[in-house]
Amino acid sequence: MTTDYSAPVLVPDDGDAELTNALRTLYAAPDSAGYWTALEQRIMDRIAQGESLDSWWSVPTQWVRVGLIAAGFALIVAGSLFLRSRAEQRQMAYESVLGSPASGPTIAIRDAQTERQATLNYINGR
Repeated sequence: MTTDYSAPVLVPDDGDAELTNALRTLYAAPDSAGYWTALEQRIMDRIAQGESLDSWWSVPTQWVRVGLIAAGFALIVAGSLFLRSRAEQRQMAYESVLGSPASGPTIAIRDAQTERQATLNYINGR
């Protein structure tokens, strides 16, 4: 195993110079001074109009009521699911402490033994 470490060597790569130049000419700003003046005027006109325009980020007024109703339903569903999970957690905690109730009798009842059976059980250690 060698311990010679050398720095990474960069490979000369001009990329895609033809594509880069084509994109630069396509997206270059216009040279005429009138373009910038007209752009500034359009921006200032839009600002002057203020709130009268529906912007792309604003919610249409027809959707506000529907959105509030949907949010209410979502809140009701989330709240009911939360309460249900809390009830299940309480029930599981209760059962883990006390155990689940037995479904039948815990002591089996059998017929009385005769004296002979009792003696035989005593001798056999049952």
